[in-house]
Amino acid sequence: MNKQVYPVNQLRVFINTINDLSAELLLQEAMDDYNRKQYTEKVEEALIEKDEEKFMTYTSLLKELTDEDEDAA
Repeated sequence: MNKQVYPVNQLRVFINTINDLSAELLLQEAMDDYNRKQYTEKVEEALIEKDEEKFMTYTSLLKELTDEDEDAA
């Protein structure tokens, strides 16, 4: 009298994994969008303030985000 429930459990695990990955991707995309906007604002501030160090720091961070986007595509 062994009931085989394994395929249902396996499907449930698969669906949970897909949901977790989807949530993680959405969160990462939202964080990247937020950071991109922040870095762009900081670059603009640095230009206005003529702060080369700040400009280099934030353009570098912005470039890293852009490079990551291109690598993912």
